[in-house]
Amino acid sequence: MLRHVCGRESYQSLSRRLSHPPSLSYHFHSSTIRRSSPPPPRYVRFSPPSNPNSNSGGGRRNGKSFLEDRTWPVKVGAGLAGMGVIYYVSCLEQVPETGRWRFIAVSPETEAEVGKMVLQETMAQYKGRILPQDHPVTMHVKRIVHNVLSASHLGIVKGYSEPQKQLLGNDFGADDVWSASSSTNSPPLAIASANKEWAVVVVDDRKFANAAATPGTIIVFTGILPVCKDEQGLAAVLSHEISHVVARHTAERLSSQTIATALGLFLSIFGVSFGFSATLNTLLLELPNSRLQESEADLIGLRLMSKACYDPKASPAMFARLAQLESQASRGGFGAPEFLRTHPTSESRVRDLQAHLGEGYDIIAANPTCAELQDQAQAFRETTRLRNAFNLGHNGHDHHRQHGEDEDEVWR
Repeated sequence: MLRHVCGRESYQSLSRRLSHPPSLSYHFHSSTIRRSSPPPPRYVRFSPPSNPNSNSGGGRRNGKSFLEDRTWPVKVGAGLAGMGVIYYVSCLEQVPETGRWRFIAVSPETEAEVGKMVLQETMAQYKGRILPQDHPVTMHVKRIVHNVLSASHLGIVKGYSEPQKQLLGNDFGADDVWSASSSTNSPPLAIASANKEWAVVVVDDRKFANAAATPGTIIVFTGILPVCKDEQGLAAVLSHEISHVVARHTAERLSSQTIATALGLFLSIFGVSFGFSATLNTLLLELPNSRLQESEADLIGLRLMSKACYDPKASPAMFARLAQLESQASRGGFGAPEFLRTHPTSESRVRDLQAHLGEGYDIIAANPTCAELQDQAQAFRETTRLRNAFNLGHNGHDHHRQHGEDEDEVWR
């Protein structure tokens, strides 16, 4: 059977299979088709990554988003720092009297509103201890403030109507750096101007030797009067406080707080605690700037009181007495080092003021009306009216007898 099949069909079948091998031809053809045709679509759960050289794709670069890049805090910090520097430079201005450059980001109108709020808070806090506006001490303080303000065209005193002679001649007033004719140097109208109204508040508190000023408000505590000793010393104190206002130190301090907050937030990006950055700000910025402003107010105050015909040497003399008071308060010990103080030491202030006394006397010499006004001030101090003004109570002699004091020693 096997032979028959092989003998009969094997040759023809074998010939056909060799000439037309169906299976071999089919598989070769099929393999060729599979290699040349595109692959069938596959299901992919997430879209494939974009081209690494492309800038599109939602801010991705090199297959990573912006937040996935570990350097993003540095980039953000650098951008914020750059904008901060531009903002800081755009807010720089000069102090008219000294030419010092400083950062101010608070408008004069906002600064004036702060002054109004301080006045309201003071009236509420010391209610019952504020001397009446017609009290002799209050009127005396108003008169000195009026002299200082009018001499430099800085404003008028609210509720003070006593006629006064013009302190400055036309020639002398034309060179005044605070005058309205010098628009580039004069303080803003909302802070000080010829018609700016100032309120004077005298608080009857002998244990608190202090005075302060904000735009439109001057506050005097009766405890400062013994340190002032006389009208010349009180003029030195008041001129110093007015200098803080015209130099816009309030706005400067408010602006510095903005810088401190921004700096603290910036350092927190790099892991620096806000408490540590606040300590650095206090030691490196806040306290040094405060001492610088106090020294600046000393110098400007010396000039203001000299323009009002007050003796400039009264300023270092007043700070010398203040140094004695500080020594007594510390019981002869050493106070805090100067780099931890908001104010320079009284000794350094006395030294710096004495170095500028010549400038003060030059201002007086240039004003022909000063000699006459000094004689008037001396005569006024010697009158009974002024001695009665030293009575800080409301009941005249009885008040001093109750405290065992003489009228002539109240300011001493």
